[in-house]
Formats: sequence, C-alpha cells, structure tokens
Amino acid sequence: MNQVSVIIPAYNQGHYLAAAIQSALKQTYANVEVLVIDDGSTDNTAQVAQQCSDPRVRYIYQQNRGLSGARNTGIRHANGDFLTYLDSDDLFLPRKLELLLAELNARPQLGFVAGQAMPIDEVGQPIGKLFDQELPANPTHLLLGNPLHVGSVLLRRSWQERVGFFDEALRSYEDWDMWLRLALAGCPMGYVAQPVSLYRFHRAQMTRDGRQMTTATFAVLDNFFARADLPLEWQAMKARAYSRAHLRAAAQAYRVVAAIPEAKLHLQKAVELEPTLLLDYAEPLARIFAGWLELPKHEDGLAYLERIYTHLPPELALLARRRAQKIGETAVQHAFTAYAARDWARARRALYLAIRYQPRYLLNRGVLSILVRAHLFLLRPGPAAQSF
Repeated sequence: MNQVSVIIPAYNQGHYLAAAIQSALKQTYANVEVLVIDDGSTDNTAQVAQQCSDPRVRYIYQQNRGLSGARNTGIRHANGDFLTYLDSDDLFLPRKLELLLAELNARPQLGFVAGQAMPIDEVGQPIGKLFDQELPANPTHLLLGNPLHVGSVLLRRSWQERVGFFDEALRSYEDWDMWLRLALAGCPMGYVAQPVSLYRFHRAQMTRDGRQMTTATFAVLDNFFARADLPLEWQAMKARAYSRAHLRAAAQAYRVVAAIPEAKLHLQKAVELEPTLLLDYAEPLARIFAGWLELPKHEDGLAYLERIYTHLPPELALLARRRAQKIGETAVQHAFTAYAARDWARARRALYLAIRYQPRYLLNRGVLSILVRAHLFLLRPGPAAQSF
C-alpha cells in the first residue's frame, strides 16, 4: 500500500482543526501520514494538533509564510508517494483517498486525479451547489478558471517534483497556478464524479477578500502568459482567459455596493476581449450572471442579481433592456428549486420577485400553486407545519 501524505496548513483555525485532522485519519484507506503545518498561529492551533495521540500525525511550526509557504513546508517533510491537501477548516469525506487512489491505480498513466466537493457552512450544513465541474478535455481550457477545490485532488509525488512548489508570491489561487503548471508539463489528469471533500464557506467574511482574489487571478495569468516556453495553443487562449478573469473580478466587485463602478469596468473589458458574449442579445452573459447565483457566497442571490442588472455598463444596453425578463426567469427557477427543497420562505420570496418583474407569472398555474402552498405553510404553527 502506497503512503499518502495529507498536508494541512493551519493558521488560526484551531476551532476547526481537530475535525479536519480526524477526517484525514478516518479514511477507509489507512496508510496515511498527516502533516499539520502551523503557519505562525496565535490561537490554540498548537494545542489542538499536539493533543492528537495518533502516531500518523506530525505537527510542524513555522513563522508565518502564507498558505503556499505552509503547503511547501508540508511537501518538504512528506514521505508519501502521493500528496493531497486539506485546509484546516475543510474536511475529507471518508472514502476520498480510496476513490481517488482506485482511479490512479486503474489508470497508471495519470499523475493527478480530482473529485467533487460539497460546500458547507460554518456548522457543517450543506449550502449552494455541488462543485461538480469536470476537468476540461482540452487542458488549455484550465486557463478559463479553476474548476477544482484543492481538497478534492490527489497528486503523484513525482509530478510535484517535476513542476516544483506552490508559488509563495500568490495570496490566492496558488492551487490553480499549480494545476496549470501540471497541465502545461503534460501531466495526465483524471476525474471521479463523486463528492470527496467538504469545502467550508464562512458567510461572515464572504469566504475571502474579493480584491485579493482578483489580484491573484490576474497575477496567475500574467505569470503564465509571460512564460517563454508557452506553446502557441496555450497562447491562443489569452484573450478568452483574461475575459473570464475580468468576469470573475466583476462578480466579486458586484458583491460590494461601493465597488460597482469597478465591476462595470471589468464587464466592459470582458466583452471587449470576448465579443461572442454579446451574441443573441448577450444571452451567454446572462447565463453567466445566473450561474454566479449558484455560488454559496450570497446571503440573497436574487438581490445580488438585481444589483447587476441595475448597474450594467453602456456596452450592455441590449441586456439591460431585458432586465425584467431575466430577473423574472431566474427568480422562478430559484423558486422551484427552493420548493423542491421545502424551503418555503425562500420559494415565496423568489416568486414575489418574479411576479413583480413579470406579472404574467400570475397566470401560470404552477407558480400560483407553489405560492399558495408556501404561503399557507408559513402561516401554520410549527408542529402542524411538519405534516403539511
């Protein structure tokens, strides 16, 4: 049995760390070592890590160097033939290593394999949409964005040695940079269509600082396209890659009212670089906006969508004219999803919004049925509501 090294960078997340360590130790594949890299924490991280009596756990302290620096320290101390990464506030599902190793053993030519990730909130409850985007068939399409959660991957140590360590100059998206370097080096990559990790989102801090993530996005692309050894096939992706980066930057900026002017500039640049986004009255862009609502970053996704359509740049005047239509359609879709999940309050709020923008939905029997049932459910007392 080959050993797997689980590298846990830890910085002031002591309240989550014990659960992360246990999720690595309780794998159905037992030959693991767990390296907890304390990146200069000032909380109880050291105490939590050192309380674990399992000999497979090693605690290593270092002065603060950031996430990449902590992962790199873990790599340098790792003994395993395979490497995997677990942020201290995330969790592995019990069969993660079993599933990913089975794929690597079945296809020995693979150097890297990834699975799906399930987003959870601070207390471990599922939120948002499963991170189930497969790796692109064409590796150059990885330039369009990172489809993976770092906790959902498993890497042969030999491939890490070939491409080097995480870039310590990056404060975010250092994992995306690593996957790009692996792909460019020719690392064959596989995918397992099953959830293998739990990705924790902190609603209070909206996951991460948006500007930091935007800065890192462009830093990754700038570094990559500055490479003298970049093949023509990869160079040809430059305009699309930067367009998608500007779209992600706009998505981040629209979350903050004060950053709306910045968001509009990013949208302008995105359509300038990728004019096909404006085809069919900018329908490709409208689909992208709707997709942003699936991320578990928004307390009120529909209010976020309203903000976007209310503050579009002049270049998107055709899409702005479809504001009522697109918000109404998206609100109805969200209402049906909420209804299926028995989230009556969210279903009712979404339908009220849909009807406000598109009164024609009052003539839709399905919409009216959901609205009445949701309304009646919310009027009932707690015990009776459970049998509704």
